[in-house]
Amino acid sequence: MKPDLLRDVPLFAHLSESELSRLAPAFQRRALPAGTILFREGDPGDRFSILLSGEIEIIKALGTAEERLLAVLGPGDLLGEMSLLDPGGLRSAYVRARSDIECAEITAQVFEALLERLPALTLRLVREMNSRLRRSEADTIRDLQVKNQALTQAYLDLQQAQANLIEKEKLEHELEIARVIQESMLPKQIPDVPGWQITARWQPARAVSGDFYDFLPYPDGRLGMLIADVTGKGVPAALVMAVTCSVLRSVVGSETSPGAILERVNHLLCPSMPPNMFVTCLYGLLDPASGILRFANAGHNLPIKVAQGIVQKLPATGMPLGLLPGMTYQENETCLQPGSGLLLYTDGITEAHNSNGEIFGVPHLQACLAEVPFRPEVVDHLLTRLDEFTGTDWEQEDDLTFVVLTYPATV
Repeated sequence: MKPDLLRDVPLFAHLSESELSRLAPAFQRRALPAGTILFREGDPGDRFSILLSGEIEIIKALGTAEERLLAVLGPGDLLGEMSLLDPGGLRSAYVRARSDIECAEITAQVFEALLERLPALTLRLVREMNSRLRRSEADTIRDLQVKNQALTQAYLDLQQAQANLIEKEKLEHELEIARVIQESMLPKQIPDVPGWQITARWQPARAVSGDFYDFLPYPDGRLGMLIADVTGKGVPAALVMAVTCSVLRSVVGSETSPGAILERVNHLLCPSMPPNMFVTCLYGLLDPASGILRFANAGHNLPIKVAQGIVQKLPATGMPLGLLPGMTYQENETCLQPGSGLLLYTDGITEAHNSNGEIFGVPHLQACLAEVPFRPEVVDHLLTRLDEFTGTDWEQEDDLTFVVLTYPATV
């Protein structure tokens, strides 16, 4: 497919000529006559298309008494984009050519690989899909209002209650899909580093989270490890988390200095960060052979080192990511000896409060770490202490994420 055809598609309008040239060969161009069924309701969603010319109809329950036209789309619109978020999921409606059409088609698997190389495209896609969801919800509400006008007031009240229930179930379903997608972005397995033990715990306060962590092995045996927290909660934080995660992974491939990595990520995030939002992040680079950990901090909770019964915070300063352009990030270094360990965490535990309004706090966290041997199971101990502090009626308000690195003493 020629790059010129993609240039007029809003989703790709911001891409450079070189990026369009790399993207275009992944699409297959198809011409289809009017009446062609592109997608069938209930079929697996394994690809999506971009409409280049003509019009298509989105139809629910085609050929039944419940048949309903949901939307008519034109050139530049995306078809079947939810297959990118829920691979293997089923189509929710029929897609039929209203006129002769021409489209560009790509599989979800191929497009996922492209997103890893073009992180800016991820943000653009998320915005497009968010806009599509809002339009779909607005159309559904208008349709319900028109149908209910002919009913009595009592029946209107009943129908409104029923509509609210349907909307709630729909939102819960979409949030569940979002949670599955978000979990898939986290490391699928913990790296196996000989002589070391690494564990992680991710516990969102809601269906989706603004916390994330990652492990990034280097060819020379060193291990990059990060933990981050997006301001806010719920879907907005989760969307920023997805973009930040993609940007971080793309930057790490070309940088080895923790400070330089955070500086580059901040540069890429600042232009597109939503107002009043930012990301705190700590990035460390471990040399397993020497035990040296070099790290930089972008406004995140200070890591805690435990060695020979001493619990201490490791300082490194820097502004959060996406807040101000042109930031630089201080680097620090520590050496982990056999018998020592490191805890990375988000503020879900330190900012938790009890019924008296008291917060758990970092000093309390350090005291809890000193109570037991520093092992991977230390997170269970911390969560037990958190439950005791907040009480049985406490409702988790913020995401909880922990990464535990231990260097067991040799016997």
